[in-house]
Amino acid sequence: MNPRVLSTSWIYVVAGFAAAGEMRTWTAPDGRSIQGEFLKGDEKSITIRKSDLSSVTIPLEKLNQTDQDTARQLVAEASAAEKTQSESRPGKAREKGSLTYKLSDGWENWPEDRRKRIVAAMDEAVAFMNKHGRFKKALIANNSPGTPTADASYSGWINWGGSINRRVALHEIAHTLGIGQHPNWGKNIEDGKWTGKHALAQLREFDGPEAVLHADRQHFWPYGLNQDHESNPVADLRFIKMVEAMRKDMGEN
Repeated sequence: MNPRVLSTSWIYVVAGFAAAGEMRTWTAPDGRSIQGEFLKGDEKSITIRKSDLSSVTIPLEKLNQTDQDTARQLVAEASAAEKTQSESRPGKAREKGSLTYKLSDGWENWPEDRRKRIVAAMDEAVAFMNKHGRFKKALIANNSPGTPTADASYSGWINWGGSINRRVALHEIAHTLGIGQHPNWGKNIEDGKWTGKHALAQLREFDGPEAVLHADRQHFWPYGLNQDHESNPVADLRFIKMVEAMRKDMGEN
């Protein structure tokens, strides 16, 4: 098997459906094999991602019959999921999100286990935020073992330290979008409470007319996803709505 390598050096990821799949072995009729996660495909070929993060496109005819059947099933499932997501959106179709990310220089020297965990967390979080929100930002994920948990800046840089998961990725991406970082962040806070009208209106839609939105130098609550226990399907969606509303209060679109 001599599949075509699409990208072997600089990694640039645009998250979407099936961005992080299951690592499996794909085998040719003559017994040669390659390991990789299914990314996408069509009736003629599939694209997989190897453990070194390079992408490879494999013609279906280069796979044995069992793996051809598996590939067609994965392609069909991906197509069905995309159709379901599209049909489930109420009203006018929303503009597709455009958060993107890449790994910082030297990623090839990161410990493999940390690299996989960082990529998985970023893939999941970016895909989720692109699906449910309207954000535009080019992010850079950096391996920083000395960082206690994780931190991020308005420039789009994210340092991954001791905490690596989807919830942390969502939280840190919010910082790159201005939460606790935007020049107008502090202008919307008085006595530890957020005063911006858009975020207050959004919170009170969720929690009632007396709800209070708390904020400090870097964080907000409720729905700030500041700790793992705060994350659940409902809270994660409300987090995105709150970030969008707070960005409006800070003068961002």
